[in-house]
Amino acid sequence: MFDKIRYWYLQVLGYATFRRRVYVHGRFRVGRPANVVIGEGCSINQDVYILARHRIRIGDRVTLSARCMLLDSGLDLAGGHNHVDGDIVIEDDVWVGAGAIVLPNVVLGRGCVVGAGSVVTRSVPPGCVYAGNPARFLKMISS
Repeated sequence: MFDKIRYWYLQVLGYATFRRRVYVHGRFRVGRPANVVIGEGCSINQDVYILARHRIRIGDRVTLSARCMLLDSGLDLAGGHNHVDGDIVIEDDVWVGAGAIVLPNVVLGRGCVVGAGSVVTRSVPPGCVYAGNPARFLKMISS
C-alpha cells in the first residue's frame, strides 16, 4: 500500500513541477521549473538535479538516470573565473547515465548515450556514446 501511495505522490510531484506527465522514480529537484521545457514520455530517477537558471529543453523519451545533474550556469575557471551560463538542449531518445553532469551550452543529439559519471563539457552528436571526464567519444550506436 505504501508503495502505491509513494508512486502516486511522485507522479503528482512530476506533474506539478513540469505541467506535463513524466515518469518519476524518486525525489528530484529543479531550481527554476519555469525555465524547463520537457517532452513526452520522459523518465526522471532518484536525486536528479536540474539547475535551470537559464533555459533547459528536454525532448521526448529522455531518461535522466539517478543523481545526474543538468547545470546551465557556473564558473569558467580556465577563463579567469568568469560566470558562464547558457542553454542545455537534450534532443529526443537520449539516455543520461547515473551521476553524469551536463554543463552549459551543450546539446545532446538525438539518440545519444552519456555514460555514468561523465562530465559533458561539449555538445554530443546524434547516435553516439560519450563517457568520461571530460566526456569523450566511445562509439556510434548502430541502428
